[in-house]
Amino acid sequence: MLVIEEKDIEKFLENLKKKYITIDVRKDVLPPKKYFFPPEETTFVFNKKTGKISTPQKPKPFILFGLNLRKTESLIQLDEIMNTPKPDYYYFQKRNVSTIISIIEEKGHIPHTGIDLILEKIGAKKYKAHSLTSKGSLISRNKFFKSDTTSKRASNKKSDTMPKLRKLLKDPEFLKDAVKWSWRNHKKIWEKLGKECLGCGICTYVCPICHCFSVEDACKLDGRTCTKTRKWTACTLPEFSKITGGHKFHQSIKERYYNWFYHKFVRAYEEFGRSQCVACGGCKKHCPASIDIENVLLEIIKNFKKSNK
Repeated sequence: MLVIEEKDIEKFLENLKKKYITIDVRKDVLPPKKYFFPPEETTFVFNKKTGKISTPQKPKPFILFGLNLRKTESLIQLDEIMNTPKPDYYYFQKRNVSTIISIIEEKGHIPHTGIDLILEKIGAKKYKAHSLTSKGSLISRNKFFKSDTTSKRASNKKSDTMPKLRKLLKDPEFLKDAVKWSWRNHKKIWEKLGKECLGCGICTYVCPICHCFSVEDACKLDGRTCTKTRKWTACTLPEFSKITGGHKFHQSIKERYYNWFYHKFVRAYEEFGRSQCVACGGCKKHCPASIDIENVLLEIIKNFKKSNK
């Protein structure tokens, strides 16, 4: 097997930057989705004078470096979502020219598809290289990788930040039933969350899988050009469910926050067979109201189990 020493990781990164457009995502607040599905993206511009439509320039090939296990899992899920029912042109225009290098230290299953190169920590100072594509194989020929037949996987990996939620996610059907049941049968928790949630949308923005967007048309004041732009939006924002005529399907924060849970744990299971959550902890960490999604689900499940006795 090929391995790279921990002390050579940064040297390896600097070497990549000399050859390729390389982005280190290890300290990013926003998830990797922003590189393929930006917070704001102009999809085309219409020039009234020439009568022509122009689209964004094709992106140049680039490398995303340093995705952890949760970010890796989320990107694999997002690829599936953005490919259904048909490929999202703007997402895959960037995704198809990207190369993904993950650095995994956490406990968990190592993905075998969807990523180009995975560096799995197997000891205190060593990482095993998993090349899953031809691009990954090419990069692993770098001088910092050495052949090693003696190293064995160690058990010194980081533990989960949300272990109970990780366990719950293993049974997405049960989670779906519990969340769906809670809206009418455990109203107390949604009343409580409706008072706590600020409706700011941060949980959606930092979530590596949330992918809702709005589309806006705008014209320059001189009328020469018009643009179509898509922007991130969130279930918790007051304008999210607003339709022509001004009606809003979700009037209260309580309804909007539940809709976020419904999308993640009910609708997601019905469409993809799993929850759209990887227990990364981002929503808890950045929520200004300190709402803990793990504790919310545990309370719902506790009461759901009681109701079925």
